[in-house]
Amino acid sequence: MSLGHAGHARLELEDAEIAIYSYTGEDWNVQDESARKALESAIGQFTIYKSCLIEPEVHCKVRKTPNGRKKLIEKKVVGHPDLSGLIDDGGIVIDKLCGVDAEASNYRPRIYIHLLRHIFENYQLNGRLPEKEGFIL
Repeated sequence: MSLGHAGHARLELEDAEIAIYSYTGEDWNVQDESARKALESAIGQFTIYKSCLIEPEVHCKVRKTPNGRKKLIEKKVVGHPDLSGLIDDGGIVIDKLCGVDAEASNYRPRIYIHLLRHIFENYQLNGRLPEKEGFIL
C-alpha cells in the first residue's frame, strides 16, 4: 500500500505566449528521511505554450426557480486534453524533472502529470493560469 505523493507548482514567468512553472514533489513512501529530503529539494521546471490551452465547454439550460420564474443557468464543462500528446507535439516542454520524477523516470514520473492536469482544469474554471497549484495523492 502506498503512503502517497504530493506536488506543488508555482508560476515563475508568464507572458502572452508561454507560462513557466517550477515544481517540487514529495514521495512519502521513501523511508529514509535524508533521502526523502534530497528528493524534495530538487526543483523541476516545465513550460506551457498558451496556444495549447483549451477553453471549457459552456452548457446553458433554462431552469424553473422555486418562485415559478425561469432562469438561465450556465455550466462550465471541463475538458481534459491529451497531455502526453501535447508533450510529444511540443505544446508542453518538461525542462527539468523534479527529484521524485527523476528518481521514477525509469517507470513512470507522476508529479508533473498531476500538476499539469490541475493547472489545465483550474485554467478552464477560472479563465487564467493559477499562481500556485498543488495536490496530495
